[in-house]
Amino acid sequence: MPKKLNAYDIAKVAHVSPATVSRVLNHKNNVNLVTAQKVEEAVAQLGFEREKDKYATKIIMVNIPNISNIFYANIIEGINAAANANNYQVIINQTQLSDDNIQNFLELVKNLHVYGLVTLTALPNYVLNKLLNIIRVVQCNEFNPDVDLPYVSIDDYAAAKNATNQLIKSGKKNLCIINGPKSFRYSRERERGFIDALKENDLPINPDWLTSIPAVKYEIALPIVSQLLSSQKHPDAFFCASDTIGAAVINSTHKYHLRIPEDIAVVGFDNTVISQILTPSLTTVSQPQFQIGYSAVEMLKTSHQESPHLLLDTEFVVRESI
Repeated sequence: MPKKLNAYDIAKVAHVSPATVSRVLNHKNNVNLVTAQKVEEAVAQLGFEREKDKYATKIIMVNIPNISNIFYANIIEGINAAANANNYQVIINQTQLSDDNIQNFLELVKNLHVYGLVTLTALPNYVLNKLLNIIRVVQCNEFNPDVDLPYVSIDDYAAAKNATNQLIKSGKKNLCIINGPKSFRYSRERERGFIDALKENDLPINPDWLTSIPAVKYEIALPIVSQLLSSQKHPDAFFCASDTIGAAVINSTHKYHLRIPEDIAVVGFDNTVISQILTPSLTTVSQPQFQIGYSAVEMLKTSHQESPHLLLDTEFVVRESI
């Protein structure tokens, strides 16, 4: 017959204090994950029977930059699917974490007995280090390469470079990138891939055509595209950091009586429904948003044992805009 839990016996095997054992068994979040794992291993080794977990449904918090972005909605769908499969409950949080509010956020995490955090924003080192003291963290899509934490994403550099090469193969020579905010890793990597493709094909790099917008929104991209197209010498191809930006380019060409793809070629990113309903339809880079979200939740279960780095494949989807 399995033995009942005894904090003192477990503490001896795990080489921790009985108080630490108590905190782990009662799901207190202020325990280092390595220490928590030692306690869990000691429980299994000694064959103790645990009482029914009063937090049987574990809570996952998802920190997201912008819930209105359709790209994030598809990732959330994958997170929810994995959460349901593992009996987790999902809470969405849009706090822009910084040194000013991290303490309040940590208190929220403790009070809600959050099991793990999936962050869709690349957080600075000091924020991640504070989070790691009390909670499992998996970086999803955006990640901080300076901190050894699990992440699931894509190779933005390679995807952007390939998309740019496809534009060049179509015969275009005056290429422009309309990118997202430079504060995001994906934006920096996609611009790097774009520039390297131009260099390798001996094409000019116009600094005025390395465009970055403060938020990936149609209404922000539209006037910028319009300004570019109204110039006497305008780009003949656009690589866009999202399908939303690609939509702004396609709709702007109508105003200037430019034909797609004869006069202007356009490539978007994400393969959202927007790319399919545009006229003409938008060639785009498809990334597995659902799988990214699903994999992030699966990683939470092992994040205290290892720090896997998973880059999923993208696909170049050819439609009518190239």
